[in-house]
Amino acid sequence: MRIRYALIAALTTVLTACGSSLSGQALPGEIDVRTLDVGAYPTEPLNAHDDDPVPAFYSMYDVAAMRIADYVINSRDIDAQMVYGKRGTTFSAGVMPSEMGDENAMSVVSKKHKMLYGFESSGAAKDSRVETYGDWPTKKAENRLTATTVVMQFPDADRAAAAAKEFYDTDFGATQGRNQPVAVPGHPAALSHWRPDSPFLRTVLPHGPYVIAFLLSVPTPDQQALATLAASAYTEQIEALAKTTPLTDEQVMTLPFDPDHLLMRTLNPDQLANPEGAGYYLVTGKHGILHYAGDQLPTDRHYIDEQLTKMSAQQVALSWGSIGIRTPDEQTARRAVNEKMFPWQVEAEAAAPPNLPDSACIENKRPGASKRFSCIVAYNEYVGIVSGNQLLDAHQRAAAQYALFANS
Repeated sequence: MRIRYALIAALTTVLTACGSSLSGQALPGEIDVRTLDVGAYPTEPLNAHDDDPVPAFYSMYDVAAMRIADYVINSRDIDAQMVYGKRGTTFSAGVMPSEMGDENAMSVVSKKHKMLYGFESSGAAKDSRVETYGDWPTKKAENRLTATTVVMQFPDADRAAAAAKEFYDTDFGATQGRNQPVAVPGHPAALSHWRPDSPFLRTVLPHGPYVIAFLLSVPTPDQQALATLAASAYTEQIEALAKTTPLTDEQVMTLPFDPDHLLMRTLNPDQLANPEGAGYYLVTGKHGILHYAGDQLPTDRHYIDEQLTKMSAQQVALSWGSIGIRTPDEQTARRAVNEKMFPWQVEAEAAAPPNLPDSACIENKRPGASKRFSCIVAYNEYVGIVSGNQLLDAHQRAAAQYALFANS
């Protein structure tokens, strides 16, 4: 027993004497992360001292909307042709999405009926945008199919029903007699309208404490095709919402922001810890992250889904340009590195970070790539993806990401 105590005392002395700015000790078979070139990037998670960042109360509505993202359908769920995403986002009653109609008028309605939180996701069959500002939406002719899904939660079913009716009445009334009501098969409570010379349909439906809304378009003005598409979309969305439960306003305020600490483990260069529901600082499941195609992630939702499926991704975090992924086990994480399972197409090889195990880098040559170089690293069941315009910067970010995983 005295020998054991002597060993513990000696180890404690060694650990205490260490004056390095990098924390952590190498376990058997691991490198000492203190030897890595991490530049000025942080190597300790934000909750390193068991003090998880607590979002401000007004940010908790973003947290609630991030949670619902896993139960909101995206454009590809509505029609397999609509693989291109345009970045999802959380929203509040004060900043409504223009896909719903006039933003100011919609905000008045949502505030009146005490909307708790909302989530919006758009996509299309072509990588081009729908213009939603003005009297009525427009798009380029070659953009055959488009879809925006909006899900909002209200305190109860009565307020949701009242809000849905007022959303519709306000929007329909603003069209000055140019639009016509449309019935959606199988969903008699849906309130919908279209413009006979336009390929768009705007529709809203109360469902328990939720309000579901869609802005849909087909290749040419076709009321029946629009109504059929809306019917399918509503059926899919209602089935998805059945997999979760609504929140009370009290529960919204006590939701865990990063329940499994994946976001805390993902490189956060400036250590900005407030939830950001437009895709900069958030964590979701594998389905929810597909809404964010079109910004930090490429626009092709199908390819992102394929890559995440290959690594059996269980959770994904986006952190100011860094991506953290939790896989089932160490072998899967390593395979993601060996096979370079980036969520975008690999265009050219690049040198791996020196002295960093389970890592690989590529050069992004595609037009519109946000950064020139990207690196992927694995540690236990975790995968990290970082990017930089200079290879040295990408290497330092990768080393810092590895150290973050090791120090968690």
